[in-house]
Amino acid sequence: MTTSFEREWQPGTTLNGKWNKRQYRVERVLGAGANGKVYLVSRGKLAYALKAGYSPAEHQSEVNALKVLSESNTSFQNYLFDVDDYHFDGTDIPFYVMRYVDGQSMTDFLLRHGRDWVYLIGLNTLRKLTELHSEGYVFGDIKLQNMLVGGYGDVELIDFGGVTPKGRSVKQFTEIYDRGYWGAGARIADEAYDLFAFAVLVISSVQSAHRMAVIDKLLPQTRSVDVLLDMLNTTAALQPVAVPLRRALLGQYHTSKQALADWRKQSLRQPSLAHPPSGRASWLRLCFAASLLLFGFSLYMYW
Repeated sequence: MTTSFEREWQPGTTLNGKWNKRQYRVERVLGAGANGKVYLVSRGKLAYALKAGYSPAEHQSEVNALKVLSESNTSFQNYLFDVDDYHFDGTDIPFYVMRYVDGQSMTDFLLRHGRDWVYLIGLNTLRKLTELHSEGYVFGDIKLQNMLVGGYGDVELIDFGGVTPKGRSVKQFTEIYDRGYWGAGARIADEAYDLFAFAVLVISSVQSAHRMAVIDKLLPQTRSVDVLLDMLNTTAALQPVAVPLRRALLGQYHTSKQALADWRKQSLRQPSLAHPPSGRASWLRLCFAASLLLFGFSLYMYW
């Protein structure tokens, strides 16, 4: 891909918006993807994430989706703060500014706090997807690198470059999470596409790096959803939620609401949540219950 912006803004660089005249100070690079770089920036005492786009057309498509989500009555409300251009080396570089999310990867969180948290994290991820789907979009590029987990199992989706209106071809994906890669369906933006990727995400989050590296090198003729089902069936930590994960892999859900309801029902049967043997497990159960209550309240208020 030929990009219009390949230089990196160094910490301390001041960015002045061409149209809205807001000023941002670059603190550091947060990440880079196929269609842009993301920086931690500050404006006064407030921190934001700023994404500078490579392709104006792709960048505008991403902004359009974020505007819809930011104006919705969901947890994405007010996610988008600013959209502007920065005149740099004779070129206008499009950028947008969004809420900064402080968190860690799902795998790092589970390593630090324990695998029992996968049930709450899975619940919160499905809740995010359900909200996004209700606004007419599919996330598309679900993977461990595109989500962050906060201190109490809170989940934030990041990098909206793959967000696609329902019914269109998925515009950005990562092979191992893609149902087309596994011969399990088309690359069409529907809710089942995200749910398949969600199942792969959960399965991969509790696997060893070696095991994931092995399946990443499978030949096309040996690649099928049966490989993922075998991984699920042989992972003890995931048996309490095996039913919704299996259904997601097999494309048996038409909506994320169905998957969310099944996940909630199955994970509540997990013994360590139903009968916590320790203070740590009790705290986990409390967080899980609080998340359910908040989700129920949001359904009552907005749906």
